[in-house]
Amino acid sequence: MGKKKNTMPMFGQMLHGKKIPLLILDQKWHQLFLDGIKPKEIEKLEQKLNKQLAAQGRFNQEQKDLKVLKTKLMKNIVVNMDEISEHGQETKKLQEDRRLITEINDKMEDGESQLRKLQEEMQEDNLRLMVETMEYCYRIMNSNEAEREQLIVRIAQMRTELKTKIFRREAIEEQNRGIYAYLHDIFGAQVLEVFDLKYEDEYK
Repeated sequence: MGKKKNTMPMFGQMLHGKKIPLLILDQKWHQLFLDGIKPKEIEKLEQKLNKQLAAQGRFNQEQKDLKVLKTKLMKNIVVNMDEISEHGQETKKLQEDRRLITEINDKMEDGESQLRKLQEEMQEDNLRLMVETMEYCYRIMNSNEAEREQLIVRIAQMRTELKTKIFRREAIEEQNRGIYAYLHDIFGAQVLEVFDLKYEDEYK
């Protein structure tokens, strides 16, 4: 078997701008695989996307927690603004809150950057999974179509064979009726009754 052709660049161009749903979350996608058995490459991509999805969930939760903490710190600063001394100097508490907000902003910016990168990777891997799925499904459909065509030919042959056998059966029945009629005319009913009893198990 020849080396598998890489169709990703072609599909990437054709599907540019189109939103592809995350396949691993679609129950119908899982039902495409007979007995739940997936090819190794598809299973590998599925596992990778599952890990990425879990990481995305963690990133989102971390961002949410940081926003909550930032809001709390900002409220503290507003409440404690009157603690600024006559010389315009902030208390250590206010300075610490501002430092923490700056640190949170940096963490949130870094988290958003990592999240965007992760989401880009997920889109790419999801596209690869879609291509692998399409190729897998079309291989099955092509194989099924080839088998269907073979069955059409075989069924046609069997129908012809069946018709031939039906004609032969009818010919045998007609021949037997003719022979019996001639025997009846030649030897009479009484003689045939004797032979009918003798050959009852063999010919009826």
